[in-house]
Parts: sequence; C-alpha cells; structure tokens
Amino acid sequence: MRLLFSIFFFSVFGAVLGQDFVSNRIAPMLKSSKGYSEVIQFPKDLNNWDCPPKLKHNANEHFTFLDSLPLNPQFEEELLSLFMGTGCTDYYHLLLEYKDAKPTYDSLLSLQKIDVKYAILPLIVSGCNPTLKYQSDKSGEWQLSFINARKYGLVVNTMVDERNSRLLSSYAAASYLKFLNEYYLNNELLVTTAFLTSVPYVNKRINQLDTVNAVNFYHTLDPELQGYFSYLKSWTNWIEHFKAPNSSKEIIKRNLKSVESTDTLDFATISKFMEIPVSQLNSLNPVLIGQMVFPNAKTAFSLPEEKALLFETKYDEFIAFQKAEEQRKKEELAKLKKQMESGIPDLTKYKPITYTVKSGDVLGKIASKYNVKVSQIKQWNHLRSDRINIGQKLTLYVPIDANEPKEVVKDNKIEVKPTEAIPGIGTPTVYTVQNGESLWLIAKKFPGVSAENIMEWNGCTDKISPGMKLKIYNPE
Repeated sequence: MRLLFSIFFFSVFGAVLGQDFVSNRIAPMLKSSKGYSEVIQFPKDLNNWDCPPKLKHNANEHFTFLDSLPLNPQFEEELLSLFMGTGCTDYYHLLLEYKDAKPTYDSLLSLQKIDVKYAILPLIVSGCNPTLKYQSDKSGEWQLSFINARKYGLVVNTMVDERNSRLLSSYAAASYLKFLNEYYLNNELLVTTAFLTSVPYVNKRINQLDTVNAVNFYHTLDPELQGYFSYLKSWTNWIEHFKAPNSSKEIIKRNLKSVESTDTLDFATISKFMEIPVSQLNSLNPVLIGQMVFPNAKTAFSLPEEKALLFETKYDEFIAFQKAEEQRKKEELAKLKKQMESGIPDLTKYKPITYTVKSGDVLGKIASKYNVKVSQIKQWNHLRSDRINIGQKLTLYVPIDANEPKEVVKDNKIEVKPTEAIPGIGTPTVYTVQNGESLWLIAKKFPGVSAENIMEWNGCTDKISPGMKLKIYNPE
C-alpha cells in the first residue's frame, strides 16, 4: 500500500530536505492542528476512510511554476512516513480543515481580485490553525508577521492578536497578496516566496541572478523555504488527484455563542467554574491571547452555546466565585511569603513536627538529633538567642519520609548519635580537647562561638573526651 500511495501521491522536487524539515516543521504543525479541535470535530473512527485515498479525474488549477522544479525523493519518503503512520488520518484531518476554511479564503481573495489558488497557503504554513505561532513574530492561519499585520489594519497587543481571526487575517493576507501581485507583475513564484518571507529577501536573490527562472531562483532559497515549496507541491498533487471526504457530512461544528461581560473574566476561573478546559477556551477564542476578557471589549468571548446560556444565568454566581478565587490566591501568596520569610521549606517535601524541650537540651543537641541547623531552628521559632527552656515547644521541619532520630540508651540515659558535620566558612582552627573541658568551656575561649556551633561544625554531641580534635570557625 505504501508503494501504491507513493506512485499516486507525489511528483516532488528540490534539494535534499527530508527528515529535518518534516520533523522540525511539519510534525509540530500536525500536532498543533490536532490540538485545535474545539470548533471543528471529526469522527473518531476513520477506518472506513480510504488509505491511500481514491483517485478522482478532475484536476484543480495550481501554481504552474511547481512543475518545473526538481524532484526530491527523500522528502517524499519522509512525508509519506509521517502521513501514513496514522493510516492517513493526519492527511484527512488537514484536508477537512482546509475544505472548511476555503470558502472564507476564496471570498476574501476574490474581493481583492487575487487568484483563489493562493487559498492553499494557510494549509501549508499552519494547517489552517489560527492558534499556531512560529518564531514568535508570526501567528495565525496565514502566519502573518507583526509588521504586515499592523500594516493591513490588524490589532496586535498584549490582550488580542487579530492575526488569529480567520476573517480578519484572511482579509489582511489578501490585501498583502494584492500588493505583492502588483509589485512582482503577477509572477506567482516571486509572490509566493515574498509572502512566505519578505520583499527584501526575494529582491536579494533576484539580484544574484542574471535571468530569473523557477529552477535558478529555487536554488538560491534557504533549505527551509525549499521545504515549504516541496510541501506545497505535495498538497497540490494530493488535492488534484485524490477524492476528498464530504466535509458537510464529516465535520461537526460546535454551536457557539458570544458572552458579554461588565467585569474582567479570567480563563482559569471560567474553566474551574464552568468545567471547561482552558485549552478549549483558548481554541474557541484564539484572538484573546492573554487568557483574560476585559469589560466592553470589542473582541467577542465565545463559549459552546449550552455553556454560554448557563454562564449567563449564573453570571452573578460566577462573579462571586471569581472574587472568592482572587481572595484565596491572595491568601495563598501571603502565606507563601510568610513561609519564605520564616525559612520554612517546601511543604510538599517537608513536614512540621513539634519538639518539647527536655532537661539537658541545647539547640545544638536538638539540631544534631533531627539533622537540621541551629540557625534554622532559631529562624523557624523566631528565637533571638540560643536560650531555650524546659517544656518549651519548638517547631522543626523534617523530610516527609524521614524516620524519627535513632537514640541509644546508655546507663539509663538517652544519648543522641552524632550527625554529619556541617563546616563553617573559612579556614578552621583545630582545637584539642583538654582533660575536664566541656563544649561550653571551649566555646568561651572563642568570642562569638557557642557550644551549638561547635557541635554543628564537627557533627558531634556534647559528649567529648580529652584529646579529641575539634574544628572551630571564625563566626564573623
């Protein structure tokens, strides 16, 4: 079947593009088009659709310059692999998207007296997907640049992007094509290239040639642009030689209704309140790019008809819900800010525990027991000094999956095991413990150093012995 599909499908051309262009441009475009399925829905069971599609006998008018460009078997092979890997469903989906949009394209091109053959360009550059963005500067079905969009009257700002409107972008694209057609004297190769790139790009390549013909001009183009022409040729052949499904029977369109608002609407809140995925709201409202609807906006906000009617009847409830959500988010942010200021770690990974100070406890001993820092205990509990009292409650944060610290019973007394040392800053002084000394006495010899510091730096408890080497760091 693959060989039969190849024989009927292609007469492609150009430089060796193959895998790079297909994987970098066509595959992401297909994935994006599949995500844009909220307005147009296709039958899930496509097993009864022909793969390869059946032949038809009538041919459509196409770009004549395509016939003279060189063949590119590698590109054909890569493209066939991509489209046939899903049993031709990608091919049918894009074809139906194109058939659904083509009447709009044709009418606006005709209004500007431009040949309707240019209606195939949105299929090539975006898969007729109004939500597609490429290289940050281009957007929408026609992939218009920001400059050209503004030049032909489209609004593009932080809230709306009218390049994502099928009607408005098609009008702007038709106006731009009219200009290019007049500028290049109806040379469809130059017009198409300039539309995909820019006038300076085309003129630079014209200046490189003594005479302009399709083959010579084609070889001056960048590999990616050659890929677009190969893809254009492929789709031209498909549309000319294969039967298409009856889109009026295969496509199911949602009934949409515009919603008016006197308040600012947030997509995330609408999604939660109406149980509609944000991705669906984006697909239904591609012109709104900030996921917000502002009061009295010129751009309509659309919902499925049944959801729109429900939204209108429960509008007051939604506004109350949205205000509650805003308050909840403010409280969460305030709580998070307080948590960060208190040095509290990520509560998805750490849990708080309450420790009651016992006789003989010092901060260093408690820190060693729970493998935390003295400074952390002081920060968590807003302690200004190392002084703690018997019976005092301390909040500690330990890993959620951490076990309780192991203790050893010796001579009816609980002895905390040493923990891993946490070195201080700089080069330490090595101090040798003398007979009869305690950590408290040693700390007194080093201004600004506490017994807890020494335990933390050396990973020891308050149990020390003569001859033991301790590292003492300068606290400044």
